[in-house]
Amino acid sequence: MKHRGGEAGRSGVREDAGGLVGPGGAARTQPGRLGRGELGIGADVAVADAGIDAHEGAVLVAVVEGPALVAGLGGEGPAEGAHVVIDADEAGVERRRERERGAEESDFEFHAGRGRRVKGTEQVRSYRFRDRRSIRMHAYAAPPAARGRRRRFVLRSRFRGLSNAAKLGFSAPVSAPPPVVRTPLFPMNVPRVLVMCAAASVAGVSLRAAEAAKVPTADEVIALSPFTVSDTDDKSWQATTTLIGSRTNQELLKVPVNVDVITSEFMRDLGAFSLDDAARFVAGVDVTPRLESRNDERINYRGLSTGGISRNFFTWYVPSDAYNVERYDFAKGSNSLMFGDSSPGGAATVYTKRARARNATEFFASYGSYEAFRFQLDANRKVTDKLFLRVNLANRRNRTYVKGTNDVFRAGHIALTYEPFKTTTIRVEGERGTTYRMRADSALAINDGAAAGRGFSTNNQWYLTSDGEIIQRTSTNPPLAIDRSGTSGNQVSLLQGQTQAVRLPNGTFKTFGGFDQYTNMLGAVDYNNRIFNVANVTVEQRIGKLSLEFAYNQQYQHEDRNDNSFGTSQTPPVLSVDGAGRPYIDAAFGGAAFKVFGNVVKAGRLAAVYPFDFGRFGKQLLVVTALHQKDLKLSERFGLYNSAAPGLAASNGIRFRAYLDDPAFGTEQFFDQFLIPNLPVTPTFKPAFYHSTTPTGPFVDIRYARTQTASLSGEYFKGRVNTLVGVSWNALTRKIPKASSYATDARGVFVHPGMPDENPGAYEYDPRFDLSAQSKMAGLTVEVWRGDRARVVAIASQSESFNWQSRQVFFGPDIGPVRGKTKEFGLRFELFRKLTYSISYYDTQRINAAYAWNPDVLNRTQLEDLVNPNNLLPGDAGYLEVVNGLNNERRTVNSNEQSRGIEMTLQSQRWLGLQTRVSFSSKRVRAQADFSQFRSYLAAAEERTAAANAPGGDPTMAELPNVLANARNVLGSNTLTDEVAGRRSVPYTGSFVLDYQVPRVRGFRVGLNGIFTPDYNVYIRDGRPYEAGASFPLNGYLMYDRRILKRYQTTFRLGLNNVYDILNGDSRYRITGATSYNTAQNRPNFIYRYAEPTTWTFSVTTRM
Repeated sequence: MKHRGGEAGRSGVREDAGGLVGPGGAARTQPGRLGRGELGIGADVAVADAGIDAHEGAVLVAVVEGPALVAGLGGEGPAEGAHVVIDADEAGVERRRERERGAEESDFEFHAGRGRRVKGTEQVRSYRFRDRRSIRMHAYAAPPAARGRRRRFVLRSRFRGLSNAAKLGFSAPVSAPPPVVRTPLFPMNVPRVLVMCAAASVAGVSLRAAEAAKVPTADEVIALSPFTVSDTDDKSWQATTTLIGSRTNQELLKVPVNVDVITSEFMRDLGAFSLDDAARFVAGVDVTPRLESRNDERINYRGLSTGGISRNFFTWYVPSDAYNVERYDFAKGSNSLMFGDSSPGGAATVYTKRARARNATEFFASYGSYEAFRFQLDANRKVTDKLFLRVNLANRRNRTYVKGTNDVFRAGHIALTYEPFKTTTIRVEGERGTTYRMRADSALAINDGAAAGRGFSTNNQWYLTSDGEIIQRTSTNPPLAIDRSGTSGNQVSLLQGQTQAVRLPNGTFKTFGGFDQYTNMLGAVDYNNRIFNVANVTVEQRIGKLSLEFAYNQQYQHEDRNDNSFGTSQTPPVLSVDGAGRPYIDAAFGGAAFKVFGNVVKAGRLAAVYPFDFGRFGKQLLVVTALHQKDLKLSERFGLYNSAAPGLAASNGIRFRAYLDDPAFGTEQFFDQFLIPNLPVTPTFKPAFYHSTTPTGPFVDIRYARTQTASLSGEYFKGRVNTLVGVSWNALTRKIPKASSYATDARGVFVHPGMPDENPGAYEYDPRFDLSAQSKMAGLTVEVWRGDRARVVAIASQSESFNWQSRQVFFGPDIGPVRGKTKEFGLRFELFRKLTYSISYYDTQRINAAYAWNPDVLNRTQLEDLVNPNNLLPGDAGYLEVVNGLNNERRTVNSNEQSRGIEMTLQSQRWLGLQTRVSFSSKRVRAQADFSQFRSYLAAAEERTAAANAPGGDPTMAELPNVLANARNVLGSNTLTDEVAGRRSVPYTGSFVLDYQVPRVRGFRVGLNGIFTPDYNVYIRDGRPYEAGASFPLNGYLMYDRRILKRYQTTFRLGLNNVYDILNGDSRYRITGATSYNTAQNRPNFIYRYAEPTTWTFSVTTRM
């Protein structure tokens, strides 16, 4: 097929009733072009109608479908020296690209039917394709630098059908005089031609009448930003491009980074409305169930660490709801080139919804089990040809089977896009939201040894009981010593249907049964609430080949939480029994129970992209970025104390005690008596808050981060070989309060010195945190096979990361930043343009990881007794004080970890009514914790004890037997194997999603999905791991889509979760961990949890 140089693209073309008319008014319909009753689209004409200049070196655009439309590319073609790319696929014509430079005429080669090759104009014209129904042709426009990069087109479309072609602004003449009659290039029956032409005519007329769909003028340019992923390809489960790699839009298949994309369409179909919901279907990513953790950060990457979140490549602290999310990109492995300060396991990137040049509205409403509901509004408006507006609103409430749980989220997001010039784009986003959470726990335990008396075991505290008692615990009160002693024994599971015998002081046993599984043992005092707002401004400017982006982000989040609820802050909450056999549960609210956290983040980023084209020697894309960020972190803690009592506030902390034999226990009124406004006030008891803090958790922590990156993306051998090399330079300084700023008043209450702008003399730069790091990355992709029906791409990469941390080991020294190193290689397949499959092997190392030992059987006092000889007292020279911070420092050592594994993902577009997504990962995580200092302290203590107990020794120098035994327990549980415990030790995981379009009922779909987790190490004792915790719940949904009143496209969805667990069957419980080791039974005291019940959700989505 030959195209001769012409000037139509430069001068502009208008459509007339008689056909396609040039500037002089002469009809441009040529012999051989299609006339009345047929759709003719010339490459040059289509470009002009789309408003794209056919400048020298441009790649021109046309989108056509059907064999008759191929002929429309005849006639006059692009300007001299221009490039034409034709992409035809499906059964008739398979994909083939042919590019020529500097030639006035060019030949194009097609692959036609079963591998036959047809080359040249005449041969193509005379070839009859066997299947004429599915021929689709693509051509696209791009600047010269983007030639051959199928994902960097100035204009690109994968839409099929005549109406869609018309929507894109392509002309469809149907009233031109008949041209010279010639034999049709591709025979079609008359009814089909008439139907196609009528559809094109109706679409064209209606679009010309609609202001929102006006055809752009010849002076307008429709451009895809290199900094933006196109949403055109994400209207399905499968995305084709990503910014992960170089922060520019690249074909996902050729990016040498392991990225899994979860699109909004996939989330909508599965009823996934958060990052946690989406992450469950990503290979190599594990999510802790909500009722097994009170934290918001529950996503683990490759068994190494909880990964961070970036939103539009800025740091993001707030749990992500999907109401304003376009897609999630999960990048796995070390990658500070992309994310700067990040965990070595991986990180997620959130892309928010942006205002588009169209009018669309979507409303979503759902209602489900336990009175859960969700409402969403997504409204996009094209205000003018240059100004677009989008508003997203959400109001949802999630609840569980446990009474009192509540998770409310309300937020609004507004986005503006303004294009004042064809080379300038300004985007503004703002969001404000709130979350309110009342938490619960799906496990419960009880101490199997009762207290000798009443169990008021914590000294210098005030106990407020549900019986109305107010008791001050001192070294002499209560008067009876047995009432001042605590419980003993093991913490054993006590769920509904389970029984446990508790040993009483008189030697008898009392049997207790589990409470109703719907009872919230944490009460009404366990909460986590947030308020957040964010503003973002982005300006993109193109200057010739150079693309620039400036982005500014400001984020504010305020969090109120209380983690010290009934049963302590641990999981599971633990019940106790007093000497009289009364069960009770305590809550400690002195010290730092109430927390007020927050962040004020201000960040600016500048990015520049410049393409280099070296002709047949290849291409390079240079990307340079610079980021400056100020993160003001607020961390304040408060305790509850009796302000009417004399002495230090910390010596008058308040503890609540709830007796479980109270007839009102479990009701809302019972727990409400412990809310702060409802506490009793007497002349000797006045509850009040006091401010507390510690230098290991500064109340103000300002971190200044500076990051510069540079990367080169190369393309060689006609796109078969792609490279990525990059380096990032990172620096961090930190301003914290001076030691003198932690001063307290006469009652030991911390007095806040004011913020840095109010009292700059109270703050200083931390000399330990004047840090810098350099991280590198190199990656390669090779298209080892490019055929008509398949593509095979090999990938290999090596990358690094860093993660700042303020952590110390138990004996004092800083651990330093976490460093990550990842090596990865694999294969990616694309088959029939409908199925993608990827498999990769990785090796990731995590260096300087803070390791908190388990079991936690040594408190601070016991550990200091172990470390220091008995004749060395606090305050003496040489006495070592164990670090007692807020992040388990007293039981922390340094560690190096390694994760090796294989990850596989298979995803297919709908074929024979079925679309699927299947993921699988297998890994092995190993940790080499450094217990050398701990071991030396233990050896010295044993030596002192042996000498003290020897004849002539000093018995006072002997350490307590239980301290030595607990220390040996710590070593035995953490050093005899390099295996790890917890969910991150899962050896392999998998997930599947099946979605079937029922053929006989239009718009009706059936879905089935499941997440598989095998047994993992729930406890390690003396080097022996104990495995449990497997689950394989199945979920399903029914969907019906139809148009109501010929205007409202409506989808009805009924979803069922946890329908059946293949591995656990109808079992009420499953094991997820252990509290300690039961020496009498020679097994761990396992943590049992209730199996999740079946829940349902019904939703309606309406689009207009």
